[in-house]
Amino acid sequence: MRKFLILFLITVWSFSFSQTIKTDLIYKINEPTKKTDKPAPLLIFLHGYGSSETDLFDIAKSLDARFMFISLRGPIALKDAGFAWYELEFLPEQKFKYDYAKAKESRIKILSFISNACKAYKLDSNNVFVMGFSQGAIMGYDLALAAPKKIKGVLALSGKMMEESKNLKTDWAKAAKTKYFIAHGNADNVIKISEADSAVSFLKSKKVKDVKFNNYEMVHTVNGKELNDIKSWLKKAIDPPEKEPLKTNTTNTISPKK
Repeated sequence: MRKFLILFLITVWSFSFSQTIKTDLIYKINEPTKKTDKPAPLLIFLHGYGSSETDLFDIAKSLDARFMFISLRGPIALKDAGFAWYELEFLPEQKFKYDYAKAKESRIKILSFISNACKAYKLDSNNVFVMGFSQGAIMGYDLALAAPKKIKGVLALSGKMMEESKNLKTDWAKAAKTKYFIAHGNADNVIKISEADSAVSFLKSKKVKDVKFNNYEMVHTVNGKELNDIKSWLKKAIDPPEKEPLKTNTTNTISPKK
């Protein structure tokens, strides 16, 4: 009986810590440490080319504790090291050659993951944010333009927007409501800051209202000031300022003289 009880407890313990999200993507998860009576918002981290799910994960420690944080690993293992959402061929003048079909495959995997994660952990599917760095930022744009109903906000750090993403059959009535925090280094030596300018211009041309663009004195990286700005932006995104009640004017008024 005792052996059976021990075996049962081990089985329960193993089950409770096993993967509960239906996916073939590798991920790291950080559950909310600040519980509320509402379903938790979700922030998905998407790493850059040649990195992994561990790259952005520590950022969660400095962000709003009400979030569920999940960092995903790109499905493509590179020959040298690290992982990617799609393979790249580096060309002169900070340009790249790529296969958009592979990016689309990754996008489908990520969107499926988001749906399954929201179900598994009973998260707020109306409060899903994606933070991507470099290639992860490129994927963030593509996700939001392909499925605007699923993505409330995009934090695109040191990235660009693919032409294929711009040409998607986007529901702009919904996509115009997506919130964007776009950040880039003035001295970025991998992706030109003009690419961020181009993304901002495109979104504004489509009447996207909530677009925040910050540039920083840095290369292709993330710095402390940027992280502070991200923290503030995310808090406002899930805690929008309450509208002030209309004030009733009870004072007597005097008509101006003609």
